Amino acid sequence: MILNSKSKEIIIIPNNATSREIFAAEELQKYIKIIFGAELSICTDTKTLSENCILIGGPERNLITKEYISEIEFDSLVPGPEGIFIKSYENCLVLAGSSKNINECERGTLYAVYEFLERFLGCSLAAYIKEGVSGGEYIPKKDEFEIKDIFYTKKCADIPYRCAVAQYSAHGTGADYELDFKFLDWLSKNRYNYIYTWNSVYEHLKGNGMLDAAIKRGILFKVGHHDAIDTLLPQKGNKYFSEHYYETHPEYYKMTEDGTRFEMVNHWGQMVLCSRNEEMIEEISSNLIEWFTQNPQVKSFALLNKDGTAPQCCCEKCKGFSKVENYAHMINEIAKRLKKAHSDVELNMMSYTDLWEPPTNITLEKNVSVTEATWHISGLRTIGKPDGTCLAGTFFEKNLLNWKAIGANVTYYDYFMGVYPGRQRYIPMADEMQAMCRRFIEKGIDGTETQLEVYNLWNNIFNFYTYGRTAYDTKKSLDDNLSLFCRIFGKGGKYIAKNIRYAESVLDGQSEIMRAGIYLMEHIDKERMYQGFEKALNEAENEAARNNVRLMRMAFRYSDLECRENYEDDESGYKALKHYDIPERGELLYMQRNFDSYVSHGGYGIMIPVEGDDNGFIPDKWYDFE
Repeated sequence: MILNSKSKEIIIIPNNATSREIFAAEELQKYIKIIFGAELSICTDTKTLSENCILIGGPERNLITKEYISEIEFDSLVPGPEGIFIKSYENCLVLAGSSKNINECERGTLYAVYEFLERFLGCSLAAYIKEGVSGGEYIPKKDEFEIKDIFYTKKCADIPYRCAVAQYSAHGTGADYELDFKFLDWLSKNRYNYIYTWNSVYEHLKGNGMLDAAIKRGILFKVGHHDAIDTLLPQKGNKYFSEHYYETHPEYYKMTEDGTRFEMVNHWGQMVLCSRNEEMIEEISSNLIEWFTQNPQVKSFALLNKDGTAPQCCCEKCKGFSKVENYAHMINEIAKRLKKAHSDVELNMMSYTDLWEPPTNITLEKNVSVTEATWHISGLRTIGKPDGTCLAGTFFEKNLLNWKAIGANVTYYDYFMGVYPGRQRYIPMADEMQAMCRRFIEKGIDGTETQLEVYNLWNNIFNFYTYGRTAYDTKKSLDDNLSLFCRIFGKGGKYIAKNIRYAESVLDGQSEIMRAGIYLMEHIDKERMYQGFEKALNEAENEAARNNVRLMRMAFRYSDLECRENYEDDESGYKALKHYDIPERGELLYMQRNFDSYVSHGGYGIMIPVEGDDNGFIPDKWYDFE
């Protein structure tokens, strides 16, 4: 079977195809047209065919696939979850994934399409860019390709939980960006299977089409964060629960030292409930069960406290226990009730700042998961050691495994873009991820969620890319990921790879996450980096490759200029942009006005959180996008 501009192959989907299988077929159809100029049709497995065909779905799903491979053989090769099966037969190609595991939503089938495009047709789906501007993915043009002797399988995803924390700001506001759907595409293509976001953001995604778009990509949701309690026990009612609980049941909220009950006015306050109030536990459990019933795409509810550190309830029932003891007790009691109604979901709690060490007098329910932020009250973890020892063997890992020992499913909340006060500075930390992911398997850690918004992809793109790809397949080395990633820069890719390797070697565990970007700019040979970008731009042979080089350089250039005043770490830039007085402020402002995606809601998928006065900066070739 040969693909070329005259190809008339038919893409065959199951008669009862899911939205994921339909989308997989449409994605294949779209890319085949771009690569070869061929117009392939899509039909169901109810039609008898003699022509060459591409089959979407395994033998359990697709009747024609079943003529080539049995369910027993298929399941032995790709038991899943999220297994991939790609095989050519005499007159057909099968692109399929495992589909029998809970909550896997045929993601393996969609991954099989993307794997075929990259592994066999030479694409790279590693980036996105503004609509109408060349760049992002690399899609080659080919005269023809013979589908013959193709066979690739991946039994399952190595790390089950690969999550992007998409909260659209430091405090969970906003969710309408021009690049939103490209962001979802990027997550799916690069093997992220969960989005974690605030309840308020999730509700917005339900109305702007993002939820439906995520569903057809098989992306699941974890919802909650610091507005979780506002959803389940709203003090003044909401769309789900009309009761004004602060008026009807003030005793549900923590008793403060002056005897009054805590009133929620924002996302601060930490332990805001009376954790040992049995009526409150019954009410919040009932509400959570109802909420899950109305939101089946959500498979984990993160019942986080409010942010910060603050005194807990000082009533007689609560004050005899520590904060974390009360938190774990409340979560466990709710989980007992939840599992009776929804057996396929989890209740999540976070080990964070001073809610740290697990209690020793409790065994957590099997539907409880614990996410530990790599941000203890004493500070953040360091980053960059390629042997993974910025996490492996540290007190972060030991504490997480102690939570696992009392029954929890465990994950990390990490910061591959840095933390918000780090202001989106470039912090190369991809070289440690291979070792980290293999350690997760060894220790039974389910994975990581990392803050990653639509507007900050390019600031630390290789970190995000490497985690998604390596967590799915831990056999991938840094070189493997670089090789595929750097296709998007064309012939300039070899110089971008050298820059990335060099930057990774400079940041090697010397700094914690907050100040890692500053440390890097203090110690890296900037001229060496700029020369590398210059060579990459000169070698890049087309508009898309050159524009991708420009964005990689812009992320570095922003970090270089932003750090020249060595600002203190400052989160206020997400509320009011930072003004800089360096001579290059005009260049920073030009970046922000023309390319930033955070303020404009458009942009190129990069974040430049600055403000200032234009000092007459004249853009050069690095800003001349094609």
